[in-house]
Amino acid sequence: MRESHDLVIVGAGAAGNAVARWLEGVDALVIDRKREIGKPVECAGLISKRTLELFGFDRDSWFIQNEIYGAYIHSPKGKTYHIGGDRVHAYAIDRSGLERCMAEIARKKGVDYLLNTKVEEAYREGNKIVLRMKEREVETSIAIGADGIDSIIRRSFFQQEPEEVLFGIGVEVEGIDVDPGNVHVFFGNKLAPGFFAWIIPTDRNGKRGRAGLCRPSTISKNPRSMLHDLFNYPTTREYLEDAEVVEVMAGRIPLGYMKESVKDNLILIGDSAFQVKPLSGGGLYPIAEASKICSRVVLGALERRIFDNRILKRYHEGWSSKLKREILFGMLIRRKYLGMKDEDIEDMLSYLEREDVLEVINRYGDMDHPSRLVYPLARRMPILLSLLPKIIGFFL
Repeated sequence: MRESHDLVIVGAGAAGNAVARWLEGVDALVIDRKREIGKPVECAGLISKRTLELFGFDRDSWFIQNEIYGAYIHSPKGKTYHIGGDRVHAYAIDRSGLERCMAEIARKKGVDYLLNTKVEEAYREGNKIVLRMKEREVETSIAIGADGIDSIIRRSFFQQEPEEVLFGIGVEVEGIDVDPGNVHVFFGNKLAPGFFAWIIPTDRNGKRGRAGLCRPSTISKNPRSMLHDLFNYPTTREYLEDAEVVEVMAGRIPLGYMKESVKDNLILIGDSAFQVKPLSGGGLYPIAEASKICSRVVLGALERRIFDNRILKRYHEGWSSKLKREILFGMLIRRKYLGMKDEDIEDMLSYLEREDVLEVINRYGDMDHPSRLVYPLARRMPILLSLLPKIIGFFL
């Protein structure tokens, strides 16, 4: 049986739902292999105020769990630094709740959902894209690949794979005792080589939270060993020794810049298009920016009944203008960081003892646009110009 829709979104995660929630008056279908939207969770759930507003929500949204004002930075040898102040820099959210909320908005606007269904094949037939599932086929004028790192849309029609892949594992925990207004970030090559570990308080009493770490996927270590490291590393142990694990989550994170995210009848978004901040592994801000552009371009294409690259490329140009600089900047810093030893990390973090450095970071630091910190730091401390490629990644 073959059915037809103007638009099909493959993937009902944050990216797919973010596009769907901005659609209206469109014959659209969202397909996902999961049984339930928002499950399993594969995200630390920390977003900026900017991202929240781009998604169309505010601080009173029910899925917001906690307000974050700053961060404690822990060096490999156990020195602790604090950045932040008295203004809200981010929100800890129920990521599953965010996705369900966007899906509910989309449904109310007439978007259909088909869950527990895997797209097994995607191919072009004339001026349509055909998606084959186990017991049905769907043809569409536009197919949006929002189906993650293993996107069948990308692998069927596009040639690019991510420059780097991270593997992350995390836990929901109870029974901790941390400052509810600050996240904890832990550096150390024995704990999280090539990246970092974290604890994010998710209630306003500091008793519940999410903890986790990421490593390059090229570093072979099983998830059980990674969790053991998380709970037993000298700098993390004191915060997690009494914790009770409620839920375990894991996933892979693609890094790099997608040079081509559209073709005739085709669009990629989210992890499918590597729209991830390389320095934090966060994907919600890029999705928030890209989804609004995507929906606008798609609605225009459907109105004009033109589905080729001449129209759809406006999406690629639009999201690239917002995100390309930060992605390329982040990848540059990652390449520098990957070669650093713990002693180098200690040296770089020691700059956080300087009041003038903290003043600049607290004033100009932007979790969505880390490159904006470069010039204020350089103006204040010209001597750091030669060191910026190494240290800027720590101060975000």
